Amino acid sequence: MEVLMGRELITRGKLPGYRYSPGVVVGDTAYLAGHFGVDDDGKLVAADVAAQGHRALMNLRSTLDAAGMTLGDVVSMRVWLTTYDDMPAFDEVYGEFFPADPPARTAFMMERLPLGAAVELDAMAVRHSAEVKARLA
Repeated sequence: MEVLMGRELITRGKLPGYRYSPGVVVGDTAYLAGHFGVDDDGKLVAADVAAQGHRALMNLRSTLDAAGMTLGDVVSMRVWLTTYDDMPAFDEVYGEFFPADPPARTAFMMERLPLGAAVELDAMAVRHSAEVKARLA
């Protein structure tokens, strides 16, 4: 991570040719940019939403790891799909990564996503939020 004026920039997983930070950490909060189901070369792993969703969640997890966080720290996620018909298949994959107590989530339908993707994810995470959840239970 690169520190810039109180912000730590997460550079892991940046797509070639795009000018952005995959994540920015301020204090105990991480703001994660859109993550796609792409391999390390920035190519979509498959055409179907389940495979792309699985890889996008893996990529998001890797970005969190670079920030010293886990999926348990995710408090909010936005899911961008090109068709609502893909929601059940994506939701099944999502359940593998968040089997219990998932974060707040909003889904949006878009006519088109960058890279021709079927799904894009962005999220907000708060360090140690899993510990806070346990205390509130």
